[in-house]
Amino acid sequence: AVGSGVGLAAVQIVRAMGAVPYGDARTADKIERAREYGLEEGITLGDDLAPLADAVARWTQGAGVDVVLDLVGGPYVKASVDALGLKGRLMLVGTVAGGRAELELGKALGKRLRIAGTVLRARPLEEKIEATRRFAAEVVPLFERGLLRPVVDRIFDLDRIGEAHERLASNETFGKVVIRVA
Repeated sequence: AVGSGVGLAAVQIVRAMGAVPYGDARTADKIERAREYGLEEGITLGDDLAPLADAVARWTQGAGVDVVLDLVGGPYVKASVDALGLKGRLMLVGTVAGGRAELELGKALGKRLRIAGTVLRARPLEEKIEATRRFAAEVVPLFERGLLRPVVDRIFDLDRIGEAHERLASNETFGKVVIRVA
């Protein structure tokens, strides 16, 4: 989901860390637009996720990627595991494509993968405070240095929340949809 707000933030952070970001999206336009933010290579995927494995093999000379940030879950989890290289890490962040996935345990074991899920909402207050502190210390300076920039698709006033939801459901967004409360 490289065209999402989180996906675009991840691309920029990966570049700021000196690593190489790859991604996928539902439209070629989102892949092309993400290049402006540092995307190295990308692939357009529909319901068939099989082409991802070939693309990753091509991009990494068969080694696989080190980290996958899976923002959608469901069938993407299997595709993410297939894309990972030896000692790769899979970070599960979202489940918009489904809350269940089939996982080939032999592949995860053979590659010695680490799989972790994360969500901020369910964390205890102390963890939220620590995450905020680390964000301020490690990420905010990247904005100040111009290495990161926010990507806003559209801004809607609160009384147009229905239109904002329609925009999100359209899959035409690129970056974050923002709701102006005041």
